[in-house]
Amino acid sequence: MSYEKESIKEFCNLVASGNPTPGGGSVGAVVGALGASLVEMVANLTIGKKKYEEWEAEMEKIVERMEAFREKAFGIMNKDIEAFNKVMECYKLPNSSEEEKRFRKEKIQEALKEAADVPFELCRLTSNLVDDVLLVAKYGNKNLFSDAQAACELCRAAFNIGKANVNINLKLIKDESFKKTLSDELEELEAKLNYSLKVFEEIASSIQRS
Repeated sequence: MSYEKESIKEFCNLVASGNPTPGGGSVGAVVGALGASLVEMVANLTIGKKKYEEWEAEMEKIVERMEAFREKAFGIMNKDIEAFNKVMECYKLPNSSEEEKRFRKEKIQEALKEAADVPFELCRLTSNLVDDVLLVAKYGNKNLFSDAQAACELCRAAFNIGKANVNINLKLIKDESFKKTLSDELEELEAKLNYSLKVFEEIASSIQRS
């Protein structure tokens, strides 16, 4: 099932229901999409302003990137649900004979890897999204700086949600090479994100002082 056509209220009701999906991973993707929407709004409200004409071409590129991000985020929202359901289906496989046990374990491990890959993609996208947050914060319409701040916080939240979902699956995965690769890459993405967040705080301090 695809959830991007649901109203915000309907989506919240679905999350609040007794069903495990849509859950945290899907919510994280929506949070990321909202962050991208705010970045796009700031860029759109910078375009056409004479004061910011030097950055108009860059703002137009940001609009395009944010449109693409939102589409990817909605894709992740649906993939997260599919990945979770697949894991649950694998746990329900027959578990009587040794052959069935072996097959079930293999399928569970395959499903868990997919379930870790999906939120990892959210982390990767979000860590890159902050670069555009910095651009609109520094060169975009200053009257909308609080919206850039909101986008920054949403990026932080989306990344942390994705990280939590990666880690919960990694705990159950037996492939140590896979776990190390994903953990190392996640650590690099987090370092990149934290550096960008630090830069954003410096921009915010500079604007507050001016």
